Amino acid sequence: MPLSTKSGLPLRGTLFALLMLLLSSISPAVSPLHAAAPAALGKDESGELTLAATKALFDAHSAYFVDARSEYAFYVSHIKGAHSLSESRFDEQFADFRQKNSIETPIVVYCAEPSCGKARHVAEKLKKNGYRNVRVFTGGIIEWSHAGFPMEG
Repeated sequence: MPLSTKSGLPLRGTLFALLMLLLSSISPAVSPLHAAAPAALGKDESGELTLAATKALFDAHSAYFVDARSEYAFYVSHIKGAHSLSESRFDEQFADFRQKNSIETPIVVYCAEPSCGKARHVAEKLKKNGYRNVRVFTGGIIEWSHAGFPMEG
């Protein structure tokens, strides 16, 4: 006799549906909604990104990741492929950043964790300098690393 849920649905079908729902929230290959992830970073939009949305942008190579922590913290570990633009040295590093990135570049800024304000400060500075597609991943490197997502450093 096959296992079933309280509602009488076969357990295997329910697990499959839950798995597809989970995958569609993080994988652009499974969900056509995520194929448009770069469009979600529209002009003059601001906001915060969840872990799932950040991972979808990472997987689709649809955003330039910026680590707002200190250069030392970046050196120790960071999201794979991210670039350092520390809050404390923003003015020194910005000229080089601007040469490499157009104002239309979708940018994801992060720092350590939700209570860290460095990502929000760097995001605001980028917006004041004309960058339009800037979002903040509030979970930061702690949430990213706890999820087991790609890191380097």
